[in-house]
Amino acid sequence: MTEPSTDATPVTRIAHLARITGVWFFVLGFVARIPFAMNIVGLLTLITVVRGSIAEAGLVSAAFGIAMGVGGPLLGAIADRHGQRVVSVVVSVLHAALLLGIVASVYGDAPFWLIFALTLLAGATIPPVSAYARARWLALLADDTRRGGRGVSTALGYESMVEEITFVGGPVLVGLLATLISPAAPVIVAAVSVLVFASAFGLHRTASAVQPSAAHPDAVVAPRRALVTLAVLLPVAGMLLMGAFFGTTLASLTAVMEGEGLGESTGLVYGIMGATSAVAAITVGRLPRSFPLHLRWVIGAAAMLTAGLVLWAFPQLPVIVVVFVFVGVFVGSTLVTVFTIGAESAPEGRLATNMAMLSSAVTIGQGLTVAAVGALAEIVGASVFVSVAAASGVMLLVALAASVQHKAARARAGV
Repeated sequence: MTEPSTDATPVTRIAHLARITGVWFFVLGFVARIPFAMNIVGLLTLITVVRGSIAEAGLVSAAFGIAMGVGGPLLGAIADRHGQRVVSVVVSVLHAALLLGIVASVYGDAPFWLIFALTLLAGATIPPVSAYARARWLALLADDTRRGGRGVSTALGYESMVEEITFVGGPVLVGLLATLISPAAPVIVAAVSVLVFASAFGLHRTASAVQPSAAHPDAVVAPRRALVTLAVLLPVAGMLLMGAFFGTTLASLTAVMEGEGLGESTGLVYGIMGATSAVAAITVGRLPRSFPLHLRWVIGAAAMLTAGLVLWAFPQLPVIVVVFVFVGVFVGSTLVTVFTIGAESAPEGRLATNMAMLSSAVTIGQGLTVAAVGALAEIVGASVFVSVAAASGVMLLVALAASVQHKAARARAGV
């Protein structure tokens, strides 16, 4: 059984993390989450090409993303109760079967309602690997935190970096597979990846670090209402707005690039922000503890608001590139910061649920805003970048509210 780290040396680097989990944890966790970044674009491509309907493709992609956002917390709650191993294996098999069912239905000219229903089920059953991984890190590094180590920040920074890499690389992989093999290839590869790697990740020895409450009848498990307190919901709202930032930025950038006749290069430009974000995510753990988490969140949100205002005022490609390099630093550090704040606020016995709520909020925020802002861009053009500032401005308000709530809670506790 894998226990929380008891090594006397505080964790400060990824190499230290590997001593705790082994290298295979990193390999399995990385590959198992690639389908997250492939499925929405893969389904969009499959249905557009095979059925010839952009409208159907858009509905299916949106349904998958929303179902994934709703299903994640439910799968987190089940894992808290029954353990990550059994949940990971069962949903990996089910999700892979549903993806293959979608491919068969599309090529078999099945009615759209059947494809739509299979998509909803597939989105709701994709294993929340990132949430499960974060829950394991928090359990494994509990002793390190008490000793004053930076293990949690380092681990969460690594997780955010991996998500940035897969987020940028997933759509590229979809394009390559669809172009070189067939429109169905990305969805089939995603199905196989989940079946093999998500199942293996679920069975990895680190899963035993997060003890299911059902195995310990005397374990303390906070009531469900503990998940709807301000301490829990404000970080979730922050992650929802992070997703909105991603969605509004991507949709606005797409409008500008299409206007310049460079639509095929949208992913490359967007990847600039992902690159600096990934670097910031992995290095933010080195910030001193004297730099409070809530202050980091406020500063990050303010920087993102500034970037949105600049993009709105000067929506030219050279300015966009410079702003993306700048704001990516704050995006990466803010992701890690809000995840850390959310983890610290997790109710007793609800860790996986809480992590899944945070991860799913990003997906929902991005899915909703991409669709809405994309439609708005057809009307207002490049000035749609104002939506980036709007999302960031609301996040700044949420960050300030969370800071006030945190200080009030500490005052009540006499800290």
